Amino acid sequence: MNGGTLVLLSGGIDSCATLALYLRRSSAVSALFVDYGQAAAGQERAAVQRVAAHYDVALSMAECTGLGRLEAGYVRGRNALLLHMALASARFEIGQIAMGLHAGTPYADCSPTFVAEMQRGFDLYCDGQIRAVAPFIDQDKRGVVAFCREANVPMDLTYSCERGASPPCGTCLSCLDRLALNV
Repeated sequence: MNGGTLVLLSGGIDSCATLALYLRRSSAVSALFVDYGQAAAGQERAAVQRVAAHYDVALSMAECTGLGRLEAGYVRGRNALLLHMALASARFEIGQIAMGLHAGTPYADCSPTFVAEMQRGFDLYCDGQIRAVAPFIDQDKRGVVAFCREANVPMDLTYSCERGASPPCGTCLSCLDRLALNV
């Protein structure tokens, strides 16, 4: 597909890996960070800025207000919200919007079915010209980390604590993932 790639960059390992992957494939890559009231927004924003600077990629910021301060952990509809915010902000007519989703999670919005359903919505608006993609959707977190190590992705610049703690709490699911994978 010709055109741009907009990577939804959250500051975590998965989105950083996604950015690195698409930068290997094309120079027409940009990134978007969305603050939707998540507990870790400040820490995530700082990580996104570090990652974007490391890769010298254009970074946009979007804010979704009115939802109130959200609790740490699962947020129903989060990935759909992020994809639609990205679609609304995409600066190209042909291209793709990439997310760092991976297999092995219990969440419905981290599945191939979810990506296919989101694509149906994108097709409604864009007639198939903009794709919703998740290049790691068939790999588990270990596969994503293996890619990061092989590609020299700067995982030390990322941030993954759902509580937004500094230092990271070490007890939320994201922190436990990092500990288990020795990241």
